Amino acid sequence: MDKGNERLGKVAEYVKMHLEEAAAKFPDPWHDPVYRWQHTLRVSNYGKIIAEAESADVELVVAACLLHDVAHFESDEDYKSHGRLGAKISRPVLREIGYSSEETENICYSIALHVDGEADFDHTETIESKVVTDADNVDRFGAYRILQQCVPEMHEYEKLVEKLTSRLETLGNYRGQQLLETRTGQTLFNQQLDLQINFFQEIIKERGLTVFPKLN
Repeated sequence: MDKGNERLGKVAEYVKMHLEEAAAKFPDPWHDPVYRWQHTLRVSNYGKIIAEAESADVELVVAACLLHDVAHFESDEDYKSHGRLGAKISRPVLREIGYSSEETENICYSIALHVDGEADFDHTETIESKVVTDADNVDRFGAYRILQQCVPEMHEYEKLVEKLTSRLETLGNYRGQQLLETRTGQTLFNQQLDLQINFFQEIIKERGLTVFPKLN
């Protein structure tokens, strides 16, 4: 376990530094290394939870989660390619840290696959890759994303209600489907969906109370 924590610590140090250096080339809100690193940490923790429940290799999953968005700021022209590019960036780093060839390819396969389910090299399907993809999707529908949905229209109530009404339809469609790869991931994903659905419904409900009360 100590060896695993030491290797993961080195992976984390590399990712954080790489994100900061890559984002520095693009001084705009989209290239925010702080949010991207915070997202990475949450994905890594979700990955650990799912990996433990699904009997996946926890260290390999966490390593892949830490590296899954390492190329996020380097694929502006083709966003979907950042997983495959991230795998290329990660491969020599992982070998230098001490991961075996087999471990490295497992991790890189998970990184490459997580955006659109496509890798640019051959590898057998792994439970680790499914867990990493699920962990990323679980965080993408978490509490912080609720803020991101609401903040732009915070001071324009009607626009916010209109936006959230439309969003609820999308979330409802997601809630009725089996979208994730693992049972544990789907359970966590449904919890995130319910969180958003309930919160957005309450905001819309409060809109109906934002009127002058008339006596009967």
